[in-house]
Amino acid sequence: MTDSRQIAKAFFDKLCSGDFMGGFATLSDDATWTIIGDTPLSKHFTKDRLISDMIPMLSTFKEPAQMAVQEIIAENDRAVVIASVKGVGPYGPYVQNPYCFILRTRDGQITEIVEYLDTVAVETALVGRKLVDANA
Repeated sequence: MTDSRQIAKAFFDKLCSGDFMGGFATLSDDATWTIIGDTPLSKHFTKDRLISDMIPMLSTFKEPAQMAVQEIIAENDRAVVIASVKGVGPYGPYVQNPYCFILRTRDGQITEIVEYLDTVAVETALVGRKLVDANA
């Protein structure tokens, strides 16, 4: 059996190279991916929905998102991945530096991902919402 560190590394090696479909192939059939927050992208995805919803969103980038992993911390069936990403979304620069993914693995596959990110970056670069100062 492959340990959670190796599984996480293989998955993120694919994502970092831009091979999203190859990365998604390492997810179990019952895998879930949750993006935290209250943005339009903040959802609880099944594997099928992830492919049908996430791939089209990624194709809207003016400059593809380039991800880099800084650290993987793993124990038993869990892995925490600290990463950064830079790209240009449909509405401007998209930067997540750093952000975190928590993974659960089983039988050599990823069964769960929870992505903790800067929701303001999502809102401004990917959705086109501008922040408004309530005191202005």
